[in-house]
This record gives sequence, structure tokens and C-alpha cells, in this order.
Amino acid sequence: MSIAHVYRYWHGAKSDHFYTTNANEIGTIQNGQTGNHGYVCEGEAFSVFTHHHHGLVPVYRYWLGANSDHFYTANAHEIGSTTPGQTGNHGYVCEGILGYVSPHAFPGSVAIHRYWHDQKHDHFYTCNDQEIGATHAVGAVGHHGYKYEGVLGYAYVAQHHLNTVYRYWHEGHKDHFYTANAADIGTTHTGQVGNHGYKCEGVAFHLFSHQHPGLIPVYRYWLGAHHDHFYTANPQEIGATTAGQTGHHGYVCEGILGYISPTEFFGSIPVYRYWLGANHDHFYTSNAQEIGATTVGQAGHHGYVCEGILGYTPHH
Repeated sequence: MSIAHVYRYWHGAKSDHFYTTNANEIGTIQNGQTGNHGYVCEGEAFSVFTHHHHGLVPVYRYWLGANSDHFYTANAHEIGSTTPGQTGNHGYVCEGILGYVSPHAFPGSVAIHRYWHDQKHDHFYTCNDQEIGATHAVGAVGHHGYKYEGVLGYAYVAQHHLNTVYRYWHEGHKDHFYTANAADIGTTHTGQVGNHGYKCEGVAFHLFSHQHPGLIPVYRYWLGAHHDHFYTANPQEIGATTAGQTGHHGYVCEGILGYISPTEFFGSIPVYRYWLGANHDHFYTSNAQEIGATTVGQAGHHGYVCEGILGYTPHH
């Protein structure tokens, strides 16, 4: 599922905060730079989904010329107009949809807080609860005189990033290796052999690059005796989470591959885990057709036995 960064702008003369996913609208995304109509860029505010999906709701954008105020809400009844150009309650004119958010928290999400400044007639939105504060109660007044009006919805932080995890195969060791660091093997071209004799098999899946609420780390391990790389989001499985530390079955921790959700969320796909005893090889894929078995204990193509789901990651 695609997401888009929402940029925040400020117009001092109008006392208006403006939010858009269309960088061309103001013409700059450089923090501190003034763009079209006199709006100054204040950087990325948060991220929203670009398309509707089950469980998501649209965030409508409105404009009140009399007070020079841009207003955003996921409650269509609040203004009562959802067609661009249509005037609704309090004189606000609909300008379309900013993007889509969830009305409920989900793995990796953050709350987008909404504020109102009565004297400035300005609505303000942020996923940084320290920026204005006062998130403990609707009606509470925080920094700069902004009053808290609750949560607009839940989406990703502005710094939401995914890392591409590449898959490699060592014919001699019969070992699959996964890394988000292209320098580890030195090539990301499918079919090309890189460092240590590993051949690139392309992109395996994507993982979150940072830990956010609801996400857990995927640990990477190495068992030299059997030339096997192993990955798990269950720290108890090997019992070692510090790089260089040896855990159960002789596996040595090599750090964190990335972060994943233990539960499904909007637009997520599972990453399946398999085991081939003959080669002492662990295999991971987000393509259920690749091995063809998704039930624990079931054997699929090439003799790989399904060991369940590593976790859930965004479809990218």
C-alpha cells in the first residue's frame, strides 16, 4: 500500500497552517524556504495512505477564506460537504481529500493530533505530541495558545521508511542469506555473484527501518557449523540478542535485520519461514506461491517445510 508524505507550511500574515502531499502546490519542500502564495515550508508533518483500503477513512481538506484557515478532518459530518468546491458548515469550502488514515491505532502508527488557536483562527496538526503538548484532554491548552481538539486519525510518522531486504544464495554452503545492507554482499543485481560467493536472488521483502509502537525487531543469526543464516522475531527462540553473543543450538547473534509487525495491519503481507533439513537451510519469502505451503508443518516445493510466519510487513 502506498503512502505519501504530508508537508506542512506556515503563512505568517494569514496565521494559517497548510498541509499537502503535493509538493508542487507550494513549490518547495525545503524547510524554511518560502514558496507560492507566501507559505514557508516547515518540513514533513506526517504520512498518509494514498488510496482507500478497508478500515481507512478519508481526510477532507477545507478552506475558509474569511478567516484564512485551512481545516482537515476525517469526520465528513463535521463540515457536511465532501465534494470539491462545495460549501459546508461554518462557511468552509471543500478542497478534496488529503489522503487516508485509520480511525484506530495499528502497528507502526502514530496519532495525528489536532489543535485550534482561537485568536489566530488557525488549525494545527502534528504527530509530535511534544510540539504543542496538552494531549491529555480535549480542550486543554498547550504551547503557543493552541487548544487540543483530539486525534485526527492514525498513520505513519513523517520519517516512515522501509528498507529493502535482498536475498542471496550460496550454492556451496546451501545457505540463503538476507540483508538490508547492499554492501554486505556487494551486489543487488539478480544472478550476479558477490562477496563470499553469494549470488543475488533479488528483493525478498521490505522491513521497517526504525522501531515504532507495535513493531518488533527481526534478529539475524549465524551457525557456522552448518553454514546457516537464521532470522526470527522471537528473542526467546535463540536467547541471544546482542551481536556476537552465542545462544541456543550454537547460533551467534549478528544484530537486527529490521523491524516487523507481529500482527496484520492495513496493506500488510506475511513473510513466511521455511526449513529444509537436508541442506540445514532456513528460507523466507513474502510470496506464498514460491514454496506453496503456508500451514505449519506442511512441506512444499523443493522439500521446504513451513515453520509459520516471521511477521507482517507493508506491501511495497
